[in-house]
Amino acid sequence: MNVIKRYSGIGGGIQTPDTLVIHAMSEYINGMYADEFLSSVGLSAHFLLKPNGEFIKLRKTTEVAWHAKGFNTNSIGIEVLVEGSHTYDTFLEKIKTDWVKPEQYKALIEMSNGIIEHYDIEKVVRHSDLSPERKKDPGDGFKWQYFKDQLI
Repeated sequence: MNVIKRYSGIGGGIQTPDTLVIHAMSEYINGMYADEFLSSVGLSAHFLLKPNGEFIKLRKTTEVAWHAKGFNTNSIGIEVLVEGSHTYDTFLEKIKTDWVKPEQYKALIEMSNGIIEHYDIEKVVRHSDLSPERKKDPGDGFKWQYFKDQLI
């Protein structure tokens, strides 16, 4: 598994994670790559998962990332990137379809299992599970049950 380190200074202090949060966001937003866009709006995640299955590591897993309002101080956030450039409306439409690449599922399962084992994580959730009134990701096009069935 290829992990590119591109650390973000956006986030808080030290954490002991007990939850893994799976997100989705567009690969490009307003002409910026996902990590640049997150920084521009004062947000971060621990990992971005590119469509080709490579990870970009933005924060250490022991550091707080600002990825899930109200749940940042005890969770690891992985943003699975939706290929291409999207507005929020086109993004919402895209995540209703089968959008996740096979390489992404493979890498996400491997990374998630490593995180679960290392931190003894018992709670793996979608961003939409935490804030159903505000968030829709990772969407109906993400095979949640398939993903969950592959976890240790």
